Amino acid sequence: MRWQTTIWISAALVVTSSALHLTIEHDLLSDHSSTSSPGLQQSTRHDTVHVVSQEQLARASNENPSLNMPNALDTNANGHRESRSNENGGSANVNPDSGNNSEGSGDGNPEGNGNENDGNGNGNDGNGNGNDGNGSDDNASGNSNDPETDDNGGNGGNGNGSDNNGVGGAGNENDDDNEVGDEGNEGIEQVYEVETTSGRVRGHHWRENKNIIGYIDIKYGTINNPLQAPVLADSSETIHDEKDHNKRCPQLQGDQYVGNIDCLTLSIFRPSDASNAAVLVHIHEGNFINGSGNPEIYGPEYLVPKGIILVLPNYRLGPLGFLCLQNETAPGNAALKDLSLALRWLKQNIAKFGGNHDNIAVSGDGTAGALAGYLALSPMSRNNISKVITESGSVLSYWAIDRNPINSATNVARNINGFQTWQNVDAEQLVRAARDIVLRPCLERNTDNISHFMEFTPSAMLRNQEIKISFMIGSAQYAGVHEFLNHTRDSIHQFNVNSSLMLPKDLHFKTSEERTRAGNRVRAAYFGDTAIGICDVENLTLYFTDAAYLGPGIRTARPLVDSGATVYLYEFAFVGSLNRELEAIHRPLDGAVRGDIIGYLFTQDGKVLSEGSKEIGMINTLTELWTTFLKTGTPSAGNIEWKKLEKEVEPGEEQWLSIETEPSLKKGFHVERLNVWSDIYDAHFIEKSRACGTSASVYTLIVLQIVFFITFFKHAWHFF
Repeated sequence: MRWQTTIWISAALVVTSSALHLTIEHDLLSDHSSTSSPGLQQSTRHDTVHVVSQEQLARASNENPSLNMPNALDTNANGHRESRSNENGGSANVNPDSGNNSEGSGDGNPEGNGNENDGNGNGNDGNGNGNDGNGSDDNASGNSNDPETDDNGGNGGNGNGSDNNGVGGAGNENDDDNEVGDEGNEGIEQVYEVETTSGRVRGHHWRENKNIIGYIDIKYGTINNPLQAPVLADSSETIHDEKDHNKRCPQLQGDQYVGNIDCLTLSIFRPSDASNAAVLVHIHEGNFINGSGNPEIYGPEYLVPKGIILVLPNYRLGPLGFLCLQNETAPGNAALKDLSLALRWLKQNIAKFGGNHDNIAVSGDGTAGALAGYLALSPMSRNNISKVITESGSVLSYWAIDRNPINSATNVARNINGFQTWQNVDAEQLVRAARDIVLRPCLERNTDNISHFMEFTPSAMLRNQEIKISFMIGSAQYAGVHEFLNHTRDSIHQFNVNSSLMLPKDLHFKTSEERTRAGNRVRAAYFGDTAIGICDVENLTLYFTDAAYLGPGIRTARPLVDSGATVYLYEFAFVGSLNRELEAIHRPLDGAVRGDIIGYLFTQDGKVLSEGSKEIGMINTLTELWTTFLKTGTPSAGNIEWKKLEKEVEPGEEQWLSIETEPSLKKGFHVERLNVWSDIYDAHFIEKSRACGTSASVYTLIVLQIVFFITFFKHAWHFF
């Protein structure tokens, strides 16, 4: 009898302890509805909103019982939703010059075929013999007469393991991937074909540039369920031959629904002589809701000629990418699973394009910077990444994670007429229903049979795992200008009335007095004793910059170094004619804003600046810093000796690079401003403060445990 009683007590302990643990964990992740956040203006919808009935939500709760949330807000206004000034949402921009270049005239092709007769019409694709350039018929791939790839009826250039396919003999993984030379008639472009796991893809000279080969909108994944993880795309029997970027994931442009769910594609731009080249996967910005991997915005003309392979992927956006029910219907983080799959596809295939599959970096600015950071932390993707570059976007930014995704999903459901279950909602309904609701990455749970992208918070992952990756982490000088522009005179005035409104929502305070003291300290750091007004543009923008971007970036960098990562810190402060975000918002201040750096790393609309301007000087400096980092892990340019962030260094001694007209190395990253945030987060970050404190729900469970055991022993003492 005693052993039965012991088992019974043990089971009870496990159940109640588990309940206690889950309650504490839920508290750590829940939002504070009373806590305002910088740049997040709480507003009320004035248009008609369909309200989901209790009966409908009850039916929906069969998928997720916690979906039925009372008192859900109709809106979750973002304040962070500005789009890049020239972002066209991935619209199909026609590039008339991208696919009709007149190559193949036999004028010295550098594609690794060892002579100057490529495409000269000799029936052998310019290799001068009948053996595909390998000196022996025994090494041919066996498909030299493929009618899809051999226009001249000769040997087809299908080569062999020596990879005479125009990618410079990159490795020995390219047995079946070969450049095909068209018949050597004047005016016919040489064609570049590669065999991938998705099938054969054809590349073309990009915008008449013989040194850049573009492979546009290659399918890397398939979406079988709009809210769930993708799978690798099947191999197509048809040669993929696109010259223009047309694919984009579902989104709204104004009030127009655009895009298609069959959107998991990526475009690859490689040097014509690529061999074991470093790879940069640049994630497009769009505040989690719009955009695409559009070469009209992220053009390859600056980076690729320096020996870099540029990859521009698409990924699901808005509710299709970030709706998170934390169950099998919508586990969450579909967008990040898309990007993880793209990295997996590249790991398997990029060597065939002349890339080094062990040297793949990801980059992004703003929300895309946060996505790049998540990819570096998640076990689903981190092994496929060697380096990360972020600008004005961090996994520890308060806006980078949804701590109550069920509430966000409830708000989406409220906007769907006749909502019954999520399975009955199509993509357009979802996108329209989520128009004014912020959906972000989340923690996944309750899906034991599904691979998770993120089971633990970014803070926990930074603390608890070894991260052997190199990072460049930075911010624009005035990254928070868009948050400032989302405010009004009245909302700014509220900071004078209640300084605690200036505190981000990922802070937790045990008392209102603690909150007020922290708010007063923030206000004093930026405005002293003066009243805060809408005309104080610079100080307001610096406040938003530090709260949303620079501060979280520094708080991310320090634990990364502790975990084994190499980190270089920078601030982009250059102002020139390519600061297109700054120009788009009519220069409210004189300094670089979030997204301005893009104009100096990528061409936009295909325009390349001529030599001699200060802008081309910055382009040369910036691309040199980026490419040396991508190739070697150590960024350098000219006389710049950029020092990495050292472990356990004092804040005043942190080394960082100020990127302006004359880049300069500095110590102490805006110490006086950022120390305020470091102190507040050390004491009140929700994952620390809540762990130290105990909520009412936790106290309730503790009391119930005590009552249970008192009652049990009162009636069961005679069993012992």
